[in-house]
Amino acid sequence: MKLSDVELGLYQEICDALRKAGIEHTTSGLAISFIVRTVAQYLAANERCETEGRSQTSKNGWIAPTPWAEDEKRLKMELGQWLPKACLTIPSLARVRKDMGDQGKQDDLFGDLVRHGTSLPGQPSRH
Repeated sequence: MKLSDVELGLYQEICDALRKAGIEHTTSGLAISFIVRTVAQYLAANERCETEGRSQTSKNGWIAPTPWAEDEKRLKMELGQWLPKACLTIPSLARVRKDMGDQGKQDDLFGDLVRHGTSLPGQPSRH
């Protein structure tokens, strides 16, 4: 799945936020990619709603939502399901931290190697 520049930026922001929060995310690249793509689509639908409106009137006078307003609503619901699963909401992060406690911490077997790799000059890691 090739990400656009906007999606790649969102992907890096999410990974940085999870890293700073101390949440293990190295195996969730595909899920984060789905979230990023959904966020980008939601933002595009939201922008279109802001510029072109959320409803349309037919020749008979019936008012109906625009297709992009329906997309915005659907994508918002999808994000409402995906974000907590990826620990990207305040309540889900608090719950994970509470559940983990001190006994939930695991030795980071590859921490030194990852820190060494990310400290080297060159292209930054996308994960």
